[in-house]
Amino acid sequence: MPQCESGRRFPGWLRVTLMLAMLCSAAAGAIGGCGGGGDAVGGGNGSGGGAGIDIEPGGTLEAEPETFSYVEGGTDRQALDLYRINGVSSPRPVLVWFHGGGWVINSKENVEGIAFDIAEAGGFSLISVGYRLAGQGAEDWPGIVREVKSAIRWIKLNAGTLGIDPDAIIVTGESAGAHLAAMIALSAGADDLEGTVNPGATSDVAAAVLFYGPYDFNTIVDEALDVLLTGKCGIELNPLPVWALLGCPIPQDVFDPLSECNQSDLDEASPVTHAGPGDPPVFIAAGTDDCFVPWMQALDLEDALNAAGVTNEVSITEGGEHDADTLDVTAAQVIGFLGGE
Repeated sequence: MPQCESGRRFPGWLRVTLMLAMLCSAAAGAIGGCGGGGDAVGGGNGSGGGAGIDIEPGGTLEAEPETFSYVEGGTDRQALDLYRINGVSSPRPVLVWFHGGGWVINSKENVEGIAFDIAEAGGFSLISVGYRLAGQGAEDWPGIVREVKSAIRWIKLNAGTLGIDPDAIIVTGESAGAHLAAMIALSAGADDLEGTVNPGATSDVAAAVLFYGPYDFNTIVDEALDVLLTGKCGIELNPLPVWALLGCPIPQDVFDPLSECNQSDLDEASPVTHAGPGDPPVFIAAGTDDCFVPWMQALDLEDALNAAGVTNEVSITEGGEHDADTLDVTAAQVIGFLGGE
């Protein structure tokens, strides 16, 4: 997994932005001299409750997956891997994983260990969904969301073959994959995001488990600067390329790296925009030393869910990074949330 001082790099114009922010902070004599700053928290709960998912521990996932295409005549990226759960009753709930990589790298083979742990702890099958990366799709935004929603519909339409309960789909993912999982969970009523592939089923799901994703593109720039000003990430951050997701031109304003994006796209692509009554329960995890996605994004989503009355639980790990292994989140904790009423 990427760490604070390695991996993806900022474009030069954005490095300048952040170095200027550091100079501004030094001149002001205190962190926050050029903007606000959030207080780190060790963890917390949102509105309480749980998802009421059927839990049956004791099963074991198959070591090798079965691969299925979820788009007729599609590319090799429009496919998913099914790891069946053995040793438990059938049909079972299914945990559907979306990989990270800033919408521009990685594949369905990139599955975090926590996903396998959660699936086996709950007696769930596990599916890892591939999707065409930003710039590879047949259309610009919101094509990538329409694509992953079509995967959910395909899973429902083929539930018998897969041995899963179509009414017990839990979406999960890390980083950009958490963003996609959140969009699926919270935008079921947004017709423009559905697309037309795999009709005959809905894309609504039973719950979401989200690891360090971006959820509000209207606050993410200021929050990234707040993280930079803590000094935990050196003089560079490595942010997710939102401009690639939305197809924005390279910005001319170095102090506003999303300034060339359409405001309507920023709003529509932000999961917080879609949170509303009736949305499924959501578990959210992040760490305060994340140098790719500001951890405050988790709190932004928590606020939106609480305002809408959506059941949620939030875990913020002091010192946690952009890596599930560094977070104080266990499979048992997630299963406790998913199985709760």
